Amino acid sequence: MSETDRILNDIRSYLRIAAAASLKPIATSIIDTQEKALVYGKMDGKTTQNGIAAITGIPQKTISNWAEAFVKAGLVSPPSDYYQTHKSLFSLNELGIDFSVLKKREKSVSSRKATSESDITSPKEAKEEEG
Repeated sequence: MSETDRILNDIRSYLRIAAAASLKPIATSIIDTQEKALVYGKMDGKTTQNGIAAITGIPQKTISNWAEAFVKAGLVSPPSDYYQTHKSLFSLNELGIDFSVLKKREKSVSSRKATSESDITSPKEAKEEEG
C-alpha cells in the first residue's frame, strides 16, 4: 500500500467516524423499530426492495417509504452507477443502535381494524352460541 493510499484510508476512516457520530441522534429517531433496523441492515446496494420484502416479510411499499426517509436523513445512499439499489452507509453498531432493545413495530390501523372486526360476534351469532 502506498503512503497516499494509507493517508486516504485514514481520512476516510476519520470522516466515517465523524459522520456516524453526528448522525446518531437522527438515526436513533428514524430507525426506531426492529423491523426498520432489519430492513436498514439488508440494504447492501445489491438486494432489491422486493428481495428485502421477501426476506423480512415487510411490504415493499413500506420498505420504499423507509428507504426514502433513510436517504433524506443521510443514512443510506440511493441507487447509483456504483450500487444498483439502496446502500446503508453505516452499520447499526456504528450508529449506536442496539437491535435487542428496539421495540417491534405495531400493526397498521387497517390490520388491527380487520382483526378486531373479525373478533366481533354479531347479536345473532351470540344468541346461537348461547342456545
